[in-house]
Amino acid sequence: MVRALIDENIAVIHIEKNIISENVNLLESKVNYAKDNNVNIYIFDFHNIEYICSSALGIIAQTLRLSADDAAKVYFCSMSDKLKMLFEATKFLSIVSTANTVEEALAECK
Repeated sequence: MVRALIDENIAVIHIEKNIISENVNLLESKVNYAKDNNVNIYIFDFHNIEYICSSALGIIAQTLRLSADDAAKVYFCSMSDKLKMLFEATKFLSIVSTANTVEEALAECK
C-alpha cells in the first residue's frame, strides 16, 4: 500500500509495505500524482520497509533528478537499517535530506 497526502506544495508519500515488481506501479502513480499537483517538497516515509525493488529505486531516482531540475526538496524518513544501507550504496543519501519521522521532516521544511 502506498498513500500520498498533499498539503499545498508538500507531498508525504507513505510506503506501508515492501515495494516489489507486483506493486511498484502504486509508488509510481502516487509520485506522478504529486508531480501533477505541483509539489516541490517530497517526503518519503519508509516506516516498516525492509526492501524495495530496482524499479522502485528507478522511480525514486527519477524523482530526485526532476526535483534537482525544479529546485524541489526530497526527504527520506523512518528508514530501517537495511534501507539506509541500500540508499548509502546507491548514493541517494548524499543528495537527499533525512529525518527520523515525518513530523521532523515537516518541521524542517516549513
